[in-house]
Amino acid sequence: MANEEVGKMEEMFDNLRADKYPLGKYGQIGKRAPRRIDGIQKASGSAEYTMDVQLPGMLHMRFLTSPYPHAEIRSMDTSKAEALPGVRAVLRYDDPELPVLADVGGHVQSAEKVIPDIAYFQGQEAGAAVAADSEAIAEQALRLIEIEWEERPFVLDPEAALEPDAPLANPEISPYRNHYNEGIFDVIELGDTKKGFAEADEIIEFKATRRLHTWAGPERPCGVFRWNGDCPEVWVKQQRPHIAKRVIASWFGGIPMNKIRIHCPYQGASFGGWSQVSWNMAGHYCAAVIAKRLSRPVKWTFTRREDFFGGEMDEGVYYFKVGAKKDGAITAVEGRGVVANQQWPAFHILKHLIENTRIANIYGTLVAVMVNKGPNVPTRCEQNANTFSQTLIFDHVADALGLDPIEVALRNDGADGHDTDWLDERKRERGFEVKDSLRECVEKGKAAIDWDGKKHPPGSNRLPNGRMHGIAFTWAHEWDDSAGSSEMAIRIERNDGTASILSMGADVGVDAESSYCQIAADELGMRIEDVHYNSQIDVGFFRMTPDSSTNMSINGFAIRHAARILKRQILEAATGPVATTQRGSFAPAFPDTKPEDLDIEDSVIFVKADPSKKMTLAELVKPSGAAGPMSSHEHVEDRTPFTAPLFALGYHSQTGTYKADQPRPRFCRQAHFMEVEVDTETGEVEVTRVVNVNDVGKAINPRSCEGQQYGGTYMGVGRARSEEVIHDPVTGVMLNGNLLDYKIATILDSGPIDTLLVETGMGYGPYGVVGIGEDVATVVPALLGPAVHNAIGVWVDDFPITPDKVLAALGKVPAGKAREQ
Repeated sequence: MANEEVGKMEEMFDNLRADKYPLGKYGQIGKRAPRRIDGIQKASGSAEYTMDVQLPGMLHMRFLTSPYPHAEIRSMDTSKAEALPGVRAVLRYDDPELPVLADVGGHVQSAEKVIPDIAYFQGQEAGAAVAADSEAIAEQALRLIEIEWEERPFVLDPEAALEPDAPLANPEISPYRNHYNEGIFDVIELGDTKKGFAEADEIIEFKATRRLHTWAGPERPCGVFRWNGDCPEVWVKQQRPHIAKRVIASWFGGIPMNKIRIHCPYQGASFGGWSQVSWNMAGHYCAAVIAKRLSRPVKWTFTRREDFFGGEMDEGVYYFKVGAKKDGAITAVEGRGVVANQQWPAFHILKHLIENTRIANIYGTLVAVMVNKGPNVPTRCEQNANTFSQTLIFDHVADALGLDPIEVALRNDGADGHDTDWLDERKRERGFEVKDSLRECVEKGKAAIDWDGKKHPPGSNRLPNGRMHGIAFTWAHEWDDSAGSSEMAIRIERNDGTASILSMGADVGVDAESSYCQIAADELGMRIEDVHYNSQIDVGFFRMTPDSSTNMSINGFAIRHAARILKRQILEAATGPVATTQRGSFAPAFPDTKPEDLDIEDSVIFVKADPSKKMTLAELVKPSGAAGPMSSHEHVEDRTPFTAPLFALGYHSQTGTYKADQPRPRFCRQAHFMEVEVDTETGEVEVTRVVNVNDVGKAINPRSCEGQQYGGTYMGVGRARSEEVIHDPVTGVMLNGNLLDYKIATILDSGPIDTLLVETGMGYGPYGVVGIGEDVATVVPALLGPAVHNAIGVWVDDFPITPDKVLAALGKVPAGKAREQ
């Protein structure tokens, strides 16, 4: 019965072991999907993004921004702006209708000023919002606002912010000092580092710097708000439309959720960043106020400069001390990270060493400080600081000991301070087939890049073109770290028996929708072309949308549960009486059979013992007609058969695994290889090849996985080689808040990219799936450091690794001449 499938669904919540109910055979799962649901629209240029939305009578809203890195508004005159022709409203920070604080967060609940009167970084939205007939008029009106600012002292450098006499970056939040996380997730500890260092043959100490980089993407932050009576209709550029709906429901004394209609069009590049910001929904709040006053829809937009609102969580300075044996076994690690403006300083810098190594003695401190720049939030991932640390630690150790970094990785693989034998026992306990994921990834990657043929001592391989060749390797575990939940439903349509997936979510371009169709098709026994999913419709159900590489592990279960419940419903409908009412019933479609006697393949129901006895799903559900969706005739004496609606809801919930005592050791690994050429005369670094190997457990949609590897590679290379937000140290003004001066890499900056997948089935998701979405862009950036070191024989641990830093490391320009911030 369908209730049995519901029981199995509930049994899989918070899954801590191998998939207990795998699929017997795969049809669509594991194939390169024959079509992308979004393919035609995006390839033809007809796809609609939030920025494209145009409504009759729509106004355009823009924010005033602060010219100073730290300043408070003392007075403001908006009369000239209000008098400008085409200006319809000026919403001021002191408007009586604005609350003191409101929930305008894009991720967790927040309490923020809707329009701030104090700016804590240059370019921050503050003071006023103007709505006008066009964006150009709104921009002109903003320049007419006369404002008196009281400038405050500011600090930009995270280590300078710790000095006793440092200016307070945000005295309203932290009135005594800039260090704000003492005693809160600031220490991570395992074993006894003093003992570990005493056992070491070699002690390695070094410092690394990661400068600010950001999330700017093709589509700027924006949104549209329209009132239909007392019912809001909202278009969001947001990864989490369910959060947008929840936030809106908290405004204006409370709006019933059932009155709010959300649209989530295609997202023009969204990978955390703006979606995570605690002020993310403030534009919608202001638009809602103006739209209600004027009875007109309002679109709010950021300029490109405003898109540089904040940055990634790894900005800071890192200090490491590592002890190791001569054979590469790491005995102890101590680390201290001074990081800037982390919105959630909870993820540390050494946590990955605990999660996927046998290193028994670890002590790390995270010092989070406020500076006068924008908030730093997860951008593609919150694990950037962890992977940055792990790569540099392992490669520095390998270099100091004269060992192959792959040997060092394999020797230290494990979890929670235990070796791989302990880890293998955990795999057996949880029902997984025991495999060595790291070794499989390493061997596949080594063969692809010809590691054994190309590796060489640092600084020893000058190419015929005069450049120095470098090659490097790094690794990490494959993760799906976050808590998550999902609701996904499937309905069999009348008339043709096709399946519609019902669940709202953000389409950020990773082809997730096709992947969920693949699962539904295999589980239902339907043709892939008979399953469709439009995730942009607010149907009341919401799937988990891009977050922490957890989506397939969570949503995959939810859609699978729905499909299995629905398939059982279909088979029960096919073997039971049809159209049972007070007037009687009709014979079953398959008389004298039980549900277990039937199966479905290619959207055809058939008797397993005699496949010639069959019926299409369309024939089962029958056509709708004049007398409503279930009857085909009206005003006649004869009754016509009909089937009950075929619909099922699946859902899933998974507790997060960030806490140190998490109950799910990671078994899947990833390995990455990079080749570079370095011009020692100019300092230019060219990435000539990258090989990615990811153990995804089970590749539902290999093309989607490879897309993550391609996209993650060029993003990672850009972060490592050129991406840096630069501020003037004298004025605090951002100098390169545009896509010309902020150097984002393209796919052409990475050389050939190999995208290799390993499938050990050792993930906790359905079919053994584990995440891939964040991995590559998070792990690849730090790999450039070891690659450059292998090329020139000198370490450059200041990221991004720009030509001036390479020349300084080579002694070709004085170290003080290399640009510092």
